[in-house]
Amino acid sequence: MKIYTIEYSGKSFAGWANLGDDIQSLVAKKLLPRVDGGVSRERLQQPDGPGIISMNGYFLGGVDWPPAPELQPLFFAFHVTPGSVAKVCSPEGVAYLKQHEPIGCRDRGTMKILQSHGVDSFYSKCLTLTLPRRTAPPKNGRVYMVGLSAGGESAVPRSIRKKAVMVDQAKLRLPDLTHELKENLSEHLLDTYSRTASLVITSKIHCAMPCIAMGIPVVFLYDKTKRDDYRVSIIKDLIGIQYVGESRLDRLLFNRLRSREIDWAPEPLEFEEEKLKIREGYQAAFERAVASYQARVEPLSDNS
Repeated sequence: MKIYTIEYSGKSFAGWANLGDDIQSLVAKKLLPRVDGGVSRERLQQPDGPGIISMNGYFLGGVDWPPAPELQPLFFAFHVTPGSVAKVCSPEGVAYLKQHEPIGCRDRGTMKILQSHGVDSFYSKCLTLTLPRRTAPPKNGRVYMVGLSAGGESAVPRSIRKKAVMVDQAKLRLPDLTHELKENLSEHLLDTYSRTASLVITSKIHCAMPCIAMGIPVVFLYDKTKRDDYRVSIIKDLIGIQYVGESRLDRLLFNRLRSREIDWAPEPLEFEEEKLKIREGYQAAFERAVASYQARVEPLSDNS
Protein backbone atom coordinates (compact mmCIF):
# COMPACT_ATOMS: atom_id res chain seq x y z
CA MET A 1 0.00 0.00 0.00
CA LYS A 2 1.48 3.31 -1.11
CA ILE A 3 0.89 6.59 0.70
CA TYR A 4 0.83 9.84 -1.26
CA THR A 5 0.61 13.55 -0.52
CA ILE A 6 -0.66 16.30 -2.80
CA GLU A 7 2.05 17.75 -5.03
CA TYR A 8 1.78 21.25 -6.46
CA SER A 9 3.40 20.65 -9.81
CA GLY A 10 2.52 20.89 -13.48
CA LYS A 11 1.99 23.70 -15.97
CA SER A 12 0.23 25.96 -13.47
CA PHE A 13 3.33 25.95 -11.25
CA ALA A 14 6.06 26.23 -13.89
CA GLY A 15 8.75 28.61 -12.65
CA TRP A 16 7.00 29.81 -9.50
CA ALA A 17 5.78 28.57 -6.14
CA ASN A 18 3.57 29.49 -3.24
CA LEU A 19 5.45 27.81 -0.41
CA GLY A 20 2.26 27.83 1.65
CA ASP A 21 1.00 25.06 -0.64
CA ASP A 22 4.10 22.96 -0.12
CA ILE A 23 4.11 23.57 3.64
CA GLN A 24 0.72 21.82 3.84
CA SER A 25 2.05 18.67 2.17
CA LEU A 26 5.28 18.86 4.17
CA VAL A 27 3.34 18.82 7.45
CA ALA A 28 1.23 15.86 6.28
CA LYS A 29 4.48 14.04 5.54
CA LYS A 30 5.60 14.62 9.14
CA LEU A 31 2.40 13.03 10.50
CA LEU A 32 2.05 10.02 8.21
CA PRO A 33 3.91 6.76 8.93
CA ARG A 34 5.71 7.18 5.60
CA VAL A 35 5.21 8.83 2.21
CA ASP A 36 5.98 6.99 -1.02
CA GLY A 37 5.52 9.92 -3.39
CA GLY A 38 3.26 12.71 -4.51
CA VAL A 39 0.36 13.09 -6.92
CA SER A 40 -0.08 16.41 -8.69
CA ARG A 41 -3.28 18.21 -7.81
CA GLU A 42 -3.72 18.65 -11.57
CA ARG A 43 -3.37 14.91 -12.26
CA LEU A 44 -5.49 13.25 -9.58
CA GLN A 45 -7.00 10.99 -12.24
CA GLN A 46 -3.55 9.81 -13.34
CA PRO A 47 -1.62 8.46 -10.32
CA ASP A 48 1.42 6.23 -10.66
CA GLY A 49 -0.42 3.43 -8.88
CA PRO A 50 -3.01 2.63 -6.21
CA GLY A 51 -2.63 4.04 -2.73
CA ILE A 52 -3.89 6.39 -0.05
CA ILE A 53 -3.62 10.13 -0.69
CA SER A 54 -3.79 12.84 1.96
CA MET A 55 -6.24 15.44 0.65
CA ASN A 56 -5.24 18.28 2.95
CA GLY A 57 -4.98 21.38 0.82
CA TYR A 58 -7.04 23.65 -1.36
CA PHE A 59 -8.79 22.68 -4.57
CA LEU A 60 -9.41 25.10 -7.45
CA GLY A 61 -11.75 25.11 -10.41
CA GLY A 62 -9.19 23.39 -12.64
CA VAL A 63 -8.65 20.46 -10.29
CA ASP A 64 -8.75 16.94 -11.74
CA TRP A 65 -11.98 15.74 -10.07
CA PRO A 66 -13.02 13.26 -8.89
CA PRO A 67 -9.72 11.47 -8.32
CA ALA A 68 -8.96 8.06 -9.81
CA PRO A 69 -10.79 5.13 -8.15
CA GLU A 70 -7.48 3.47 -7.27
CA LEU A 71 -6.71 6.39 -4.94
CA GLN A 72 -8.22 6.15 -1.47
CA PRO A 73 -8.62 9.73 -0.21
CA LEU A 74 -7.76 10.75 3.33
CA PHE A 75 -10.10 13.72 3.76
CA PHE A 76 -8.83 15.99 6.51
CA ALA A 77 -8.07 19.74 6.35
CA PHE A 78 -9.82 19.86 2.97
CA HIS A 79 -10.60 23.28 1.45
CA VAL A 80 -12.83 24.08 -1.51
CA THR A 81 -12.51 27.49 -3.19
CA PRO A 82 -15.65 29.25 -4.48
CA GLY A 83 -14.44 28.70 -8.04
CA SER A 84 -14.21 24.93 -7.56
CA VAL A 85 -17.62 24.33 -5.98
CA ALA A 86 -19.32 23.67 -9.33
CA LYS A 87 -16.88 20.85 -10.10
CA VAL A 88 -16.21 19.41 -6.64
CA CYS A 89 -19.92 19.53 -5.75
CA SER A 90 -21.26 18.40 -9.12
CA PRO A 91 -23.54 15.32 -8.93
CA GLU A 92 -20.54 13.13 -9.71
CA GLY A 93 -18.38 15.01 -7.21
CA VAL A 94 -20.95 14.79 -4.41
CA ALA A 95 -21.39 11.06 -5.02
CA TYR A 96 -17.60 10.70 -4.67
CA LEU A 97 -17.51 12.71 -1.44
CA LYS A 98 -20.40 10.72 0.03
CA GLN A 99 -18.51 7.53 -0.74
CA HIS A 100 -15.65 8.75 1.47
CA GLU A 101 -17.42 10.73 4.21
CA PRO A 102 -16.99 12.06 6.80
CA ILE A 103 -14.95 14.87 5.24
CA GLY A 104 -12.64 16.84 7.53
CA CYS A 105 -12.69 20.49 6.43
CA ARG A 106 -10.01 23.10 7.02
CA ASP A 107 -12.56 25.87 7.60
CA ARG A 108 -16.21 26.25 8.51
CA GLY A 109 -17.01 27.68 5.08
CA THR A 110 -15.97 24.50 3.29
CA MET A 111 -17.84 22.43 5.88
CA LYS A 112 -21.05 24.40 5.29
CA ILE A 113 -20.72 24.08 1.50
CA LEU A 114 -20.38 20.30 1.72
CA GLN A 115 -23.16 20.00 4.27
CA SER A 116 -25.46 22.02 1.98
CA HIS A 117 -24.95 19.24 -0.59
CA GLY A 118 -25.79 16.54 1.95
CA VAL A 119 -22.19 15.48 2.60
CA ASP A 120 -21.28 14.46 6.16
CA SER A 121 -18.45 16.82 7.08
CA PHE A 122 -16.79 18.37 10.12
CA TYR A 123 -14.42 21.21 11.04
CA SER A 124 -11.01 19.56 11.32
CA LYS A 125 -8.86 22.73 11.19
CA CYS A 126 -5.52 22.69 9.36
CA LEU A 127 -2.62 20.25 9.68
CA THR A 128 -0.14 23.14 9.72
CA LEU A 129 -1.40 23.84 13.25
CA THR A 130 0.26 20.61 14.44
CA LEU A 131 3.87 21.77 14.09
CA PRO A 132 5.77 21.47 17.39
CA ARG A 133 6.05 24.50 19.64
CA ARG A 134 9.55 25.95 19.87
CA THR A 135 11.32 25.57 23.18
CA ALA A 136 11.99 29.28 23.75
CA PRO A 137 11.71 32.61 21.94
CA PRO A 138 14.92 34.01 20.43
CA LYS A 139 16.95 36.74 22.06
CA ASN A 140 16.89 39.86 19.90
CA GLY A 141 14.54 38.16 17.46
CA ARG A 142 13.43 39.53 14.12
CA VAL A 143 10.10 40.92 13.01
CA TYR A 144 8.92 39.40 9.73
CA MET A 145 6.40 41.08 7.45
CA VAL A 146 5.18 38.31 5.17
CA GLY A 147 3.18 38.83 1.99
CA LEU A 148 1.61 42.12 3.01
CA SER A 149 -0.26 44.34 0.57
CA ALA A 150 0.44 48.07 0.36
CA GLY A 151 -2.50 48.62 2.69
CA GLY A 152 -1.15 46.09 5.16
CA GLU A 153 2.31 47.64 5.15
CA SER A 154 0.88 51.11 5.76
CA ALA A 155 -0.84 49.87 8.93
CA VAL A 156 2.41 48.69 10.53
CA PRO A 157 3.95 51.36 12.80
CA ARG A 158 7.08 52.89 11.33
CA SER A 159 9.10 51.89 14.41
CA ILE A 160 8.35 48.23 13.59
CA ARG A 161 8.43 48.53 9.81
CA LYS A 162 11.90 50.05 9.60
CA LYS A 163 13.53 47.06 11.31
CA ALA A 164 11.34 44.29 9.83
CA VAL A 165 12.47 41.64 7.37
CA MET A 166 10.23 41.51 4.28
CA VAL A 167 9.30 38.04 2.98
CA ASP A 168 7.02 36.95 0.14
CA GLN A 169 6.65 33.19 0.44
CA ALA A 170 3.62 33.12 -1.89
CA LYS A 171 5.33 34.40 -5.04
CA LEU A 172 8.67 32.65 -5.25
CA ARG A 173 10.00 32.70 -8.83
CA LEU A 174 12.93 30.49 -9.78
CA PRO A 175 13.75 28.37 -12.82
CA ASP A 176 13.62 24.59 -12.47
CA LEU A 177 11.60 24.54 -9.26
CA THR A 178 11.31 20.85 -8.43
CA HIS A 179 9.03 19.44 -5.75
CA GLU A 180 12.11 18.47 -3.73
CA LEU A 181 13.54 21.99 -3.90
CA LYS A 182 10.24 23.55 -2.83
CA GLU A 183 10.00 21.11 0.07
CA ASN A 184 13.55 21.98 1.18
CA LEU A 185 12.82 25.71 0.91
CA SER A 186 9.63 25.25 2.93
CA GLU A 187 11.49 23.36 5.65
CA HIS A 188 14.18 26.05 5.75
CA LEU A 189 11.61 28.84 5.95
CA LEU A 190 9.75 27.20 8.85
CA ASP A 191 13.03 26.60 10.66
CA THR A 192 14.02 30.24 10.16
CA TYR A 193 10.74 31.50 11.58
CA SER A 194 11.01 29.11 14.53
CA ARG A 195 14.59 30.09 15.42
CA THR A 196 14.55 33.82 14.77
CA ALA A 197 11.03 35.33 14.78
CA SER A 198 9.90 37.51 17.67
CA LEU A 199 6.82 38.64 15.72
CA VAL A 200 5.25 37.74 12.38
CA ILE A 201 2.90 40.18 10.64
CA THR A 202 1.20 38.57 7.68
CA SER A 203 -1.83 38.21 5.43
CA LYS A 204 -0.94 34.63 4.45
CA ILE A 205 -2.74 31.84 6.28
CA HIS A 206 0.04 29.30 5.72
CA CYS A 207 2.52 31.64 7.25
CA ALA A 208 0.21 32.50 10.15
CA MET A 209 -0.90 28.98 11.11
CA PRO A 210 2.54 27.32 11.19
CA CYS A 211 3.87 30.26 13.21
CA ILE A 212 0.92 30.10 15.62
CA ALA A 213 1.62 26.38 16.10
CA MET A 214 5.32 27.03 16.76
CA GLY A 215 4.50 29.56 19.49
CA ILE A 216 5.38 32.70 17.53
CA PRO A 217 3.31 35.86 18.14
CA VAL A 218 1.30 36.68 15.00
CA VAL A 219 -0.65 39.72 13.81
CA PHE A 220 -2.91 38.95 10.84
CA LEU A 221 -3.84 41.85 8.55
CA TYR A 222 -6.49 41.46 5.85
CA ASP A 223 -8.42 43.50 3.32
CA LYS A 224 -11.56 44.99 4.92
CA THR A 225 -13.56 44.33 1.75
CA LYS A 226 -13.05 40.58 2.25
CA ARG A 227 -14.67 40.12 5.65
CA ASP A 228 -16.76 37.26 4.27
CA ASP A 229 -13.77 35.31 2.90
CA TYR A 230 -14.27 31.91 4.55
CA ARG A 231 -10.74 30.85 3.57
CA VAL A 232 -9.29 32.93 6.42
CA SER A 233 -12.09 32.31 8.93
CA ILE A 234 -9.88 29.83 10.77
CA ILE A 235 -7.51 32.71 11.62
CA LYS A 236 -10.44 34.64 13.09
CA ASP A 237 -11.18 31.61 15.28
CA LEU A 238 -7.57 31.50 16.50
CA ILE A 239 -6.19 35.02 16.96
CA GLY A 240 -8.62 37.38 15.26
CA ILE A 241 -8.17 39.39 12.08
CA GLN A 242 -7.17 43.05 11.85
CA TYR A 243 -8.83 44.60 8.82
CA VAL A 244 -7.15 47.31 6.74
CA GLY A 245 -8.09 49.29 3.64
CA GLU A 246 -6.37 49.36 0.28
CA SER A 247 -7.47 52.76 -1.08
CA ARG A 248 -5.03 55.66 -1.27
CA LEU A 249 -6.85 57.41 1.57
CA ASP A 250 -6.69 54.22 3.65
CA ARG A 251 -2.95 53.93 3.08
CA LEU A 252 -2.27 57.59 3.87
CA LEU A 253 -4.60 58.06 6.84
CA PHE A 254 -7.17 55.52 7.94
CA ASN A 255 -4.83 52.53 8.33
CA ARG A 256 -2.69 54.60 10.68
CA LEU A 257 -5.77 55.22 12.80
CA ARG A 258 -6.67 51.52 12.70
CA SER A 259 -3.10 50.69 13.72
CA ARG A 260 -3.68 52.33 17.11
CA GLU A 261 -6.25 49.64 17.94
CA ILE A 262 -3.90 46.74 17.12
CA ASP A 263 -1.79 44.97 19.74
CA TRP A 264 1.66 44.91 18.14
CA ALA A 265 3.16 42.86 20.99
CA PRO A 266 0.73 39.91 21.30
CA GLU A 267 1.40 36.86 23.38
CA PRO A 268 1.87 33.55 21.54
CA LEU A 269 -1.28 31.45 21.44
CA GLU A 270 -1.49 28.53 23.87
CA PHE A 271 -2.62 25.78 21.53
CA GLU A 272 -1.16 22.46 22.67
CA GLU A 273 -4.41 20.81 23.75
CA GLU A 274 -6.16 21.65 20.48
CA LYS A 275 -3.04 20.64 18.53
CA LEU A 276 -3.22 17.17 20.06
CA LYS A 277 -6.89 16.86 19.03
CA ILE A 278 -6.00 17.72 15.43
CA ARG A 279 -3.21 15.12 15.37
CA GLU A 280 -5.51 12.48 16.84
CA GLY A 281 -8.24 13.39 14.36
CA TYR A 282 -5.84 13.01 11.45
CA GLN A 283 -4.62 9.67 12.76
CA ALA A 284 -8.22 8.45 13.05
CA ALA A 285 -8.93 9.63 9.49
CA PHE A 286 -5.82 7.78 8.27
CA GLU A 287 -6.96 4.58 9.96
CA ARG A 288 -10.38 4.91 8.31
CA ALA A 289 -8.67 5.42 4.95
CA VAL A 290 -6.52 2.31 5.44
CA ALA A 291 -9.58 0.21 6.26
CA SER A 292 -11.42 1.56 3.20
CA TYR A 293 -8.40 0.96 0.99
CA GLN A 294 -8.11 -2.64 2.12
CA ALA A 295 -11.82 -3.24 1.55
CA ARG A 296 -12.28 -1.31 -1.68
CA VAL A 297 -9.01 -0.72 -3.58
CA GLU A 298 -6.95 -3.83 -2.88
CA PRO A 299 -9.60 -6.16 -4.39
CA LEU A 300 -9.56 -4.00 -7.54
CA SER A 301 -5.77 -4.28 -7.72
CA ASP A 302 -5.87 -8.05 -7.19
CA ASN A 303 -8.31 -8.47 -10.08
CA SER A 304 -6.42 -6.27 -12.51
